Amino acid sequence: MEQIDGLLLNMIQSSFPTVRRPYEALAESIGVKEKDVLNRIEDLRDRGIIRRIGGVFDSRKLGYYSSLFAAKVPENKTTLMADILEKVPGVTHNYLRTHTYNMWFTLIVSSQNDVDLFLHDIREKSGISEIYSLPYIRMFKIKVDFDFSEDRGLLNIPQPDRKSVEIASLGPKTTEKLTILEIELVKRIQEDLPSGLRPYDKLADDLRWTEEQVMKEIRRLQAEGIIRRFGAVLNNRKAGFQANAMGVWPVDENRIEEVGLLMAGFKQISHCYQRPTMPDWPYNLFTMVHGHTAKECEDIIREVAYVTGINEFEILFSTAELKKTSMKYFLE
Repeated sequence: MEQIDGLLLNMIQSSFPTVRRPYEALAESIGVKEKDVLNRIEDLRDRGIIRRIGGVFDSRKLGYYSSLFAAKVPENKTTLMADILEKVPGVTHNYLRTHTYNMWFTLIVSSQNDVDLFLHDIREKSGISEIYSLPYIRMFKIKVDFDFSEDRGLLNIPQPDRKSVEIASLGPKTTEKLTILEIELVKRIQEDLPSGLRPYDKLADDLRWTEEQVMKEIRRLQAEGIIRRFGAVLNNRKAGFQANAMGVWPVDENRIEEVGLLMAGFKQISHCYQRPTMPDWPYNLFTMVHGHTAKECEDIIREVAYVTGINEFEILFSTAELKKTSMKYFLE
């Protein structure tokens, strides 16, 4: 990958410009031509490095429920289980990992009752009883940005920000009921942004809004936290990040916030959550890291252990990506 492509990817993952000519804004910031930026990003799309450009949403603020599931799946049933989960629209990610709990997947649905029904149904269809829901208790970080700079460094620990800790509630965390028009906007920007120098103009035509109204509404949804991130969603493997690992830690409840905030400060950690334990699973703090190699992931997790002083942990490497897709909201 050329250096300028890496620079663009670093820029547009966290924030794609919401201006009339976004590629012109990107071009001006790096000193190249607008058409060159458009062509490069279109090439990255065509090569599958960019999955899509659009909104990544806080599902609970849209009125949805989400959970991580852990399952002990016998080897002779992994294909069956994967096929069952492939057909469930709300299952967005499914991985095999190196542990007796070997299958991990996420589910986003419309209600807590749907989570319970899903769990009952999946146990019945698969014949596997050891499948457990582990919804987050506290979220310290979710920020999936792959670093394409030449000097990635291990440590990047800012001052802890307790305001950023999100504590789960029992119900959906909606800020307000979205209007029909706002829902239509969400449905369009959860897909890939239209091609062309003025993508928001094309969205405006579809919605029968003005271009300025589309951009203003996207910015507002970002400011309210309904859109967690408006930018490029990448295929990490095609982008060169071949390995990912889940580091899990047993942390004393009295230190969970301190340690969670400290771990969230590592730029290589994309997710950091407190989740429930299980009788044979003492780990209550979950972290995700991505790297070019398994060793790079392991080095990061061991550095985290050194900095936090939490020396008891397990590393669950991903051995197979069985499903990875973006959630499609309001299509029930």
